[in-house]
Formats: sequence, C-alpha cells, structure tokens
Amino acid sequence: MRKIFLLVVFCSITAIYAQNGIAQEKTVTMHVSGMTCGTCPISVRHRAMQMKGVHSASVDLDTALATVVFEDSEQSSQAIAQAITKLGYPTTITATKQGTK
Repeated sequence: MRKIFLLVVFCSITAIYAQNGIAQEKTVTMHVSGMTCGTCPISVRHRAMQMKGVHSASVDLDTALATVVFEDSEQSSQAIAQAITKLGYPTTITATKQGTK
C-alpha cells in the first residue's frame, strides 16, 4: 500500500511539473554581421553573458557565428539576438536546439 501511495505522489508531482513547464536549456546559433576585428566577438560575447539566464556564449569572427546556451524560462532566443543587434551587430537566428537539464 505504501508503494502505491508513493507512486501516486510521484505521478502527481510529475504532472504538476509538466503543466507548469520545467526550465529547459536551449542552445541558439546566430549569424552576427558587422564584426570586423578581434574585439568585436569579445563585445558580442560580453553582451550575451550579461543577460539573465545565459550560461555560456562563444563567438567566432571567421564564421560570424555566435552560440549561446541559456535557460528558456529566463530568456528567449529573440531577446538575445535583439540585444546583440542593438549593440551594432545585426543578428539573425540560424538554429535552436532544446534539451532538458
């Protein structure tokens, strides 16, 4: 009887998390235009890392790509792209990958 009770409690908690949404980690890849020197990727990375929920950011000058890992409950791909664009580097999202924590 105790095992059944624990199973029911576990299922109930799981259902509550499913309804409310569990925070998920996302990885977004963006094309960043206008980077012309070695300092530009540093500025782009710094701006992304300032945003709430961002765990990591890497920017490659040669490919003009930025990859940012963030919590989707705290941030959005579009907001990150807009922040980098406002910095003076027009940014477009090229891919998004979602995974659970």
